[in-house]
Amino acid sequence: MNRLLLKLVGVCSLVLAFFAAPAAASADPVAFSFDESIINLGGGAGPQGLKLIDPDADPADTPATLRGEVDTGTDAFSANASDFTFPQKTTQVSGQNVVVTISASAAIDGTFDADTGAADINVPVTVSATVLGTTCSTSFPLELQTTGTLTEPGGTHAAAPFDPESGEGSVYSTFTVPNSTGGALCSAVDGAIGGAGDIWLSGTGGIDEGIVSIYPGDEGSSFETSDGGWVHSDDYPALCGLVPGLLCPGMTGSHETAGGAAGASDGSLRDTASGLTVLPEFLGQNATGIWTSPEFTYEGAEGEPAEELTFALARKSAISGLLLQGNATWKVDLVNTGDSSVIPLVPSGPATDAGSWTVVSGSPLTPDALTIGDNYRIVISTTVSVSLIGLFPGGTFDYDEVALTARRATPTGPTGPTGPTGPTEPTGPTGPTSPTGPTGPTSPTGPTGPTSPTGPTGPTGPNKPVTLTKTNAAFNGKRLFIRLYCPREFKPKCVTSSVPVTRKVSNRASKRIKRLAKPMARPIRVTVRSGKWKKVSYLIKPAFRNKVSKMAGKRKRLLVVRDLIKAKKFAGRKFKGKSRTVFHKHRVVNGKAR
Repeated sequence: MNRLLLKLVGVCSLVLAFFAAPAAASADPVAFSFDESIINLGGGAGPQGLKLIDPDADPADTPATLRGEVDTGTDAFSANASDFTFPQKTTQVSGQNVVVTISASAAIDGTFDADTGAADINVPVTVSATVLGTTCSTSFPLELQTTGTLTEPGGTHAAAPFDPESGEGSVYSTFTVPNSTGGALCSAVDGAIGGAGDIWLSGTGGIDEGIVSIYPGDEGSSFETSDGGWVHSDDYPALCGLVPGLLCPGMTGSHETAGGAAGASDGSLRDTASGLTVLPEFLGQNATGIWTSPEFTYEGAEGEPAEELTFALARKSAISGLLLQGNATWKVDLVNTGDSSVIPLVPSGPATDAGSWTVVSGSPLTPDALTIGDNYRIVISTTVSVSLIGLFPGGTFDYDEVALTARRATPTGPTGPTGPTGPTEPTGPTGPTSPTGPTGPTSPTGPTGPTSPTGPTGPTGPNKPVTLTKTNAAFNGKRLFIRLYCPREFKPKCVTSSVPVTRKVSNRASKRIKRLAKPMARPIRVTVRSGKWKKVSYLIKPAFRNKVSKMAGKRKRLLVVRDLIKAKKFAGRKFKGKSRTVFHKHRVVNGKAR
């Protein structure tokens, strides 16, 4: 009996210990990229409004970056010193060129709330300034917060939390620059920049999703303005296949131009079941509608092997009447077009009535479930059958945001530099040149033939100047140029953060849907007076340059620029601290902007 009691006590102790043990902490990767930075130095007597990172420079300055991890339970942020990079900057102080280098000198900590975008991050920095061959160094902490305002002769710059949807935000910090070390000249440097100061950095930040590729991608996933190359077919039993819709349901496919998952102007794919008097399913009276995607080549996550592979789509249906008389099922398969092998993405199951869009996640996939370089198609099948003889009420099945997503946390990195070339063997002496013989007589010139008619003018070359207008954009193969307009309703100016994106997405769309609107460049921040224009240049990411090139020469305005605008007044109303997101559409022309 005593032994039994001891065993029970031991078991209870183990159970209590298990439940009392703290849950294992988990962390998410976080990435910040700052493409604009302004600093005040010297307590008001030194340089004010100094642009440490200038997006309007030609070429634009390289952004500063900070990568780290945030504890999902406590919001604690941590990073190594090497995770902070700041571009070296050459500027002028008192008429002299000064090369400024900023780096982290120790581990970085703080907090970051991924749900609200609020940040409070402590970065211990070492700042070196090289002038006239002398390098002066000093160290001090930066407490980067998403609150506070920097004021300089050019205006004010308020910090703001990083928007969980767009990632846009900014940080601010005050500091005191202590005396530097490095030589006699450093006392003069300290006199110019030492003492109180503050800094503002603006860009993007949030949970780092790494590099992502979506298949089929673009219109093939979003259906915003077209069916994206998807093809509809149907399948019937032999008897009712002779007259679909008479003895069994008929299935027809269409591209709907409105009411998609991303908003009123978004499109989607539809299967419509219809019929007159139909026979019950025990006679084999059913019908299947099939949507097949265009063939695509799987390339992992932007050419890298995927570390995570997922599938999801949005669906809705209006089939309440149909379900009173029959039933419906649906499934999604991935077909390898090389060997016809099938991977179930969404297994066959009942189709329920759903009046609003619902995102459905597919079956779990291993990262190596697909083979890089193989070709695939996605197939959505909807089957309808009836159980009673009678009039068939019909119904609709809608599908949108079909996305097979390959994700990788970090790229493997660029190939290292090529090693030095070995010494070149000396070239032997050049032999003597033979004398040129006498020139023969010139034959008379024959009559000139008729001139052929001039053919049509080809597309504009990448170097031909393009005059920017409200509706066109110039693309030279790497950079995209537009005229960014500040509507007169915004007073007295627009503080904008704009970026070309792969598609327009409504603000009411879900987070997953919004992620399909991939930025094709880094966001550019500019200030434009009300009712005025400003030329803006974006360096298009290599992965999207071919996409933008294909837009050139088309009459349609295919390029979408998402623009987050902040102002003090809008249409006569004050809304300080608020913003409006607008979308501009442009026709792309090959060439360089005038």
